[in-house]
Amino acid sequence: MQFNKNLLNQVQSMANKLQQEMANERYEGQAGGGKVKVVVSGLQEVISVKIEPELLNEDKSLLEDLLVVALNEALNKSKEAGNNAITKLLGNMNLNLF
Repeated sequence: MQFNKNLLNQVQSMANKLQQEMANERYEGQAGGGKVKVVVSGLQEVISVKIEPELLNEDKSLLEDLLVVALNEALNKSKEAGNNAITKLLGNMNLNLF
């Protein structure tokens, strides 16, 4: 059996395009009623963190917990979008590999 090199090149090209698109996507997570906001890219890179000034006077452990919640929410949104994009990409392909 010979592997279809054209299909491999097509998949690689589509994967590169998807990665570029995901790099430009933004996903936000919030905690503390929006007092902590985190934005990540579709590649799970942290883009920004916003903390309302009043939280800086609170207990350190509260702020740490809120950051974890907001980060996890944003990362989960990003991962879900990436999984959906890959599923859609693979679903649109006719994979006759051999």
